[in-house]
Amino acid sequence: MSAVSPDLLQRFDIPGPRYTSYPTADRFVEAFGADDYIQALEQRRTGMAKAMAMPLSLYVHIPFCESLCYYCACNKIITKHHSRAEEYLRYLSREIDLHVAHVGKGQVVSQLHLGGGSPTFLNDAELRELMAMLRRSFTFTPGGEYSIEIDPRTVDATRLANLAELGFNRLSFGVQDFDPAVQKAVHRIQPAEQVFALMATARSLGFESVNVDLIYGLPKQNVISFNRTLEQILALSPDRLSIYNYAHLPGLFKPQRRIHDAELPSAEAKLQILQLA
Repeated sequence: MSAVSPDLLQRFDIPGPRYTSYPTADRFVEAFGADDYIQALEQRRTGMAKAMAMPLSLYVHIPFCESLCYYCACNKIITKHHSRAEEYLRYLSREIDLHVAHVGKGQVVSQLHLGGGSPTFLNDAELRELMAMLRRSFTFTPGGEYSIEIDPRTVDATRLANLAELGFNRLSFGVQDFDPAVQKAVHRIQPAEQVFALMATARSLGFESVNVDLIYGLPKQNVISFNRTLEQILALSPDRLSIYNYAHLPGLFKPQRRIHDAELPSAEAKLQILQLA
């Protein structure tokens, strides 16, 4: 980090999206169509390709959230009507069937991740139904990595125990920042004590890995306030820590228009925060 000069910082201080998917969004092009995708799936269950095929990694996107976080650039649907999850699961079941028709039933899976949105928008029965769908179609290896993103505002100790029972062994807690002023500015209020209690429960339940997500570059943030958040995170001692740069693109993402540009930290302040982290 010490090699980042002010000139280099200024040259690349432009807004841009972060890619969290693989392949990244710019790899999806019209030249690779539905027939190409079907061919790639079917190659996994034939001849040499079958013999050399590595275990699959599955990602399931649950797009629903009860409340809007202003920084969010994810594909989401804001609703308090939990009945919408039932319809979504019906379509998801069809999607799984379409894949299995080409890739074959029983393909080995060593990694599963539920993201969103807020996967914990689904209730326990719906999560149980989702996992049953997947287990009917795929073979999950013992000792694999099976993770789910957690909105701390939507779970309690009982829900964490149910997640463990369903086979999840990795949790990722969306914290972003513990500072109350920052939380208010991005419309995501969650007391630190709530996260502390949930992480303690997760450890008592034997989850193999507990991750914490943070975002730097949010409104009202500065080096001093983020240092307080980091001290609290150190006390929690997570197994993994993800720190993302907030990409302010209000022209692309309507919720971000509720964030005032004047409240965002400068490029220099963001670099100081990252160096501190």
